[in-house]
Amino acid sequence: MAIRAFSGRRAMSGGTVALALVVAAGATLVGAPAAAAATTTHVDCSRPDAGDGSQAAPFNSVAQANARTYAPGDTLAFASGTTCTGSLAPKGSGTAAAPITLTRYGTGALPVINGNGAPDVVSLTNQDHWRISDLELTNPAASLARRTGLRISATDGTAHRGFDVGGLVIDRVAGQTNKNSPTTEDFVQSAGIVTGASGTNSTLNDVHVHHNQVSNTGGGGLKIRVGSMAVKGAGVLIEHNVIKDVGGDGIIASYADAPMIQYNNASGVGNGVYPFSGGNFAGIWVLGDRNPTIQKNAVYGITRMSVADSQAFDCDWGNTGTCTIQYNFSRDNIGGFFLDCDGCGTIGGARQIIRYNISENDCRMSSVTAGRSALHMYNNVFYCTDRKFSVTLPEESVVENNIWVGTADSRLPTGPGISWLWNVFQGVPRPTANGITGDPHFVSPGTGGDTIHSVDGYKLRSTSPALNNGSVITGNGGRDYWANPVSATTKPHRGAYNGPGL
Repeated sequence: MAIRAFSGRRAMSGGTVALALVVAAGATLVGAPAAAAATTTHVDCSRPDAGDGSQAAPFNSVAQANARTYAPGDTLAFASGTTCTGSLAPKGSGTAAAPITLTRYGTGALPVINGNGAPDVVSLTNQDHWRISDLELTNPAASLARRTGLRISATDGTAHRGFDVGGLVIDRVAGQTNKNSPTTEDFVQSAGIVTGASGTNSTLNDVHVHHNQVSNTGGGGLKIRVGSMAVKGAGVLIEHNVIKDVGGDGIIASYADAPMIQYNNASGVGNGVYPFSGGNFAGIWVLGDRNPTIQKNAVYGITRMSVADSQAFDCDWGNTGTCTIQYNFSRDNIGGFFLDCDGCGTIGGARQIIRYNISENDCRMSSVTAGRSALHMYNNVFYCTDRKFSVTLPEESVVENNIWVGTADSRLPTGPGISWLWNVFQGVPRPTANGITGDPHFVSPGTGGDTIHSVDGYKLRSTSPALNNGSVITGNGGRDYWANPVSATTKPHRGAYNGPGL
């Protein structure tokens, strides 16, 4: 309702004035309420006095930050160059249009939050739409237990969503490193970043974990669980993280619909200040997912052998649809390149596509044959000259267009369900009559470094016998390791390279 202003020169009776005030009051009551302004709460634990959360008078403790409930659009910011001790569990939820932000203010070193042995340094439970960035989290202790740097949980039987976690440095979390009973669940729940969904129908959705640095965390680096076998979370993207020397799994995504794990770098997995101490672990793996993809990651330097695993990559049990591992680089992992573990638990029977990967001195591949997975492994490079290959494959496997460089005492597996087509073999004996025996003429093999961009030595020379004579594969992804096009109708090269001979 529009209210006309009254001129101060106009004469009004007392009744007229009273009526005008009533109308104006009514307009205020029925109008749309004004949206609350987003606020920023400041925390500076170096201050001697507990302020009101303003920048001029910031809070000076984690406890003060925990006592406030945050609203959509609000920001909780810690002062750069300071250290707070305690377990941060801020309350409130944002919206898709106005998430709550947890970050820093000021310039200089990242603010540190030290959990000092608490179960979690930072935790969110049954909340939505948070952006978390630019903090350093640490949680050291004299003994190991169930611990994380950051935990995000759904426990109330509903779908929660909207978590953007990026730019964190997480170091020295004394999580459990022994996966064996009775500490199995403590290990599963320990890592630098852990998400989890428990209780019927609980899920986490739209989870983006990116550009974090995680090191020396017992239990592992990133464990992103977003649902259950019956009800999966969605929108999981894990990318551009650096995982180094963590005492357990590097990265795992579980119970998700079409999770993507890409552009991560994981090294020294199983080692660190809190080294792995029992059971099994792997570099990057997926469990209980539908159509997971692991691509463009580097995993190297796993030197600690677990009971049966310690591979770079793993399609584990319970996956359905297609488990795709493509465009990755791995080297010098004691457990080897790949694990098919569909038979290790609830069988999902996912088709496994392993293509355009480069593996250097990862001489082992394993398959638990109780599963129902079917493997299509094509256009990879497997270079292993320092020891013999140890390879088992699913009972239904097609292995084509790969280049194998190995030792004469290696034996690649055969069986009624395993087809070897159009491969190149140097050093290692051919498992069947099909394939080329001889030098593939790499540019400079055995020179892989520490990133996915360090493997140009596995491009092919113009003299290579592997040029333009591989098998045409339907649905081949359309590009090689270096993003050169791969035709759907013209014969490709064998191996991971499909550019011009050099």
